[in-house]
Amino acid sequence: IKFPDLTDEMAVQKFFMTEISLGEQLLGVGDIENGIEHLANAVAVTSHKENLLNVLRTTLPDPIFRLLVERLPEVSKKIYNIHKQKTGGGMII
Repeated sequence: IKFPDLTDEMAVQKFFMTEISLGEQLLGVGDIENGIEHLANAVAVTSHKENLLNVLRTTLPDPIFRLLVERLPEVSKKIYNIHKQKTGGGMII
């Protein structure tokens, strides 16, 4: 997965929409692991994490939502580290 430049709002928005769509599609065909990965990517890059998680909490079955929440710290850390390497600095996600 090629993560967007977190300082480019349009790139982040496009990435977010793509990841949400892929996550929903994969969950829809029963590919839970990859679906969660894509949804976690979307949550990790959005500045509205709490709002998105609230929506997902109401739309996903509880076991899948729990898996997503468990996956988020690792995905967020990965995106943060990639951004840090690209910019030579840090940015809190």
